[in-house]
Amino acid sequence: MRNYTGVPQIQWKMSLTLIAVLIVSILVLPSLILANDAGKPAHFEISELTTSLQDMEATVHVSQADVKELEKIGKDFGTSYRFRKLTFQYKQPNKLRLEAHSSILGLALLVLNGPLRSYSVPKLHLHSTENLLKSPAKRQTILEYGGLVSADTLQLMNSKFLRSEILDGENLNLYELKYQGVSSGSYYVLWMDPKTRITVKREWFDSDKKLRATFNYSDPHEIEPGIWIPYHVDIKNAEGILAASTTLNDVKINQSLPDTLFEAAP
Repeated sequence: MRNYTGVPQIQWKMSLTLIAVLIVSILVLPSLILANDAGKPAHFEISELTTSLQDMEATVHVSQADVKELEKIGKDFGTSYRFRKLTFQYKQPNKLRLEAHSSILGLALLVLNGPLRSYSVPKLHLHSTENLLKSPAKRQTILEYGGLVSADTLQLMNSKFLRSEILDGENLNLYELKYQGVSSGSYYVLWMDPKTRITVKREWFDSDKKLRATFNYSDPHEIEPGIWIPYHVDIKNAEGILAASTTLNDVKINQSLPDTLFEAAP
């Protein structure tokens, strides 16, 4: 019988040690990997987080608006939030309509249909239609108004995954979105929930990489299986001061809204 003494015995002990390490690796590492993966969002490609929403109609209530703080974001913001109640309509591909009424200004209508943007305020004799095909940074999608990323959004903007982050106990994906065909310009950073496919937070930066505004989307509702919409939005200016808040009511989706709704404002 062979005597396992000296060098052979040492080699045998080393072999046993290696076997033990392998066994531990097989048993323990998978659990560590699973535990690590469990703490990360399920999706990383923003194209996987686009909404399947075909069309939408809702009443937008402006519950709070501070014109002074809004104008720190932009003069248009101060004007836009003077209306306390608006009707919002959306339809793919990239059609939006906002209609508002007030005792002072009367009817105000904004229509976005692809690259065409038109608005009308008859009482003030304001009518305008412009083609924004060569000015992509002026175009808007359901992202700006509803906190959702659509296929239309990704046709206008390039996205880059930044990192995963935990915000308020939720695993979120961070993306940077920049307009296509623009070497330098404004851009967004989005915090997206891969479970609901909604934007939880959006930061808007100007071409100098300075923060202009932060939009926080909350109160998500699942209108249909797999289709979530945030009902509440808080808008803060670069100083972190709450400038406006809006809430959605009477939300209806996938009604096959007619295309005639999105014709140029008269």
